[in-house]
Amino acid sequence: MNRTPLAVVLLFASGVCAYGARGPAARASATPGAGAEAAEGRAGRRLPPEKAEPVRLPRFGQAPVIDGRLDDAAWSGAAVLKDFYQTHPGDNAPPSKPTEVRLGFDSKFLYVAFRAFDEPDKVRATLPKRDAVEADDHVRLILDTFNDERRAYLLFFNPHGVQQDGVYTEDRGPDFSVDLVMESKGLIAPDGYTVEVAVPFKSLRYEAGRGRLWGVHAQRKIKRFNDETDSWMPHRRDQAGWLNQAGRVTGLEGISAERTLELIPSLTVSETGRRTRTLPRALVENNPALRDPGRIVNAPVALEAGLTAKLGLTPTVTLDFAYNPDFAQVEADATVVTANQRFPSSSRRSARSSSKAKKSSRRCSTSSTRAPSLTPTTP
Repeated sequence: MNRTPLAVVLLFASGVCAYGARGPAARASATPGAGAEAAEGRAGRRLPPEKAEPVRLPRFGQAPVIDGRLDDAAWSGAAVLKDFYQTHPGDNAPPSKPTEVRLGFDSKFLYVAFRAFDEPDKVRATLPKRDAVEADDHVRLILDTFNDERRAYLLFFNPHGVQQDGVYTEDRGPDFSVDLVMESKGLIAPDGYTVEVAVPFKSLRYEAGRGRLWGVHAQRKIKRFNDETDSWMPHRRDQAGWLNQAGRVTGLEGISAERTLELIPSLTVSETGRRTRTLPRALVENNPALRDPGRIVNAPVALEAGLTAKLGLTPTVTLDFAYNPDFAQVEADATVVTANQRFPSSSRRSARSSSKAKKSSRRCSTSSTRAPSLTPTTP
């Protein structure tokens, strides 16, 4: 059996793109005039100044404790998103219940606090599995961290702080196979419920620094009111797109860039055998009625070690390395049916990772070298 002993996969993906390739929102500066014009054009209506201009996020001197209680001193100086619109079933109508979102950051984390005012005995909240909170009342934060109006992180939390996260692509919809590392805690209070969140910057791919903008949607779902959706920014139903109608935040400066390393070792145990004769060939040939039953002789057990590594060099560049990968032993590839052909859609971890990396910027090219015997991945 032929084997390929070494395969190295180098994926330099995500945000290494020329800035000129992005849309107008990505090139917009944080100046007041530009922000007002862009916001008014996106929403199709005149917005109040706190929504029309980019919201500057404050830097926390002391991190809040993530316990679901918004009694930390840091939250008193946080940026506040309020005065939500009901975008479903209403069309930018007043919401049934008020909602507030507070934002701040330090060198390592983005901090988010939701306060959803409501009657506590009517809040719909269970303890579901991760990525299954949409049947409950819940709050949402959508982060377009490259401000390209094409892809964004989805962060959902039910009243107990159970998480649902994914990536939204404007022309493809949500993908909830992405699991970010973050901390959240929810609490049902006498005036509704609160959720407190700390998102490590190293869990995100992003652009930050002086003058950089992030697109932001903050939303709330109230299930008992006909699945009501309340949004910080209004939504025009006659305008194509969703991320192009987001608000903007700025001020994310002085973020520490940490290198993340992920190692996944593997060990493949195999045993092969072959059939051998138990009777001499001449004896069998001279006696047609005689059959050689033969026997199976096994070779010694063989061990093959492998290693998959992921190194985050910067928030926009990731290096993937695979040594002696045996992809056939990882996961079965699901069959994808197109109009006139069938081909495997790879569910391997390295392929999924590169797909996620591509989602973090608008137009990026991914170069890779692969062993010639590997199964081709879906474009």
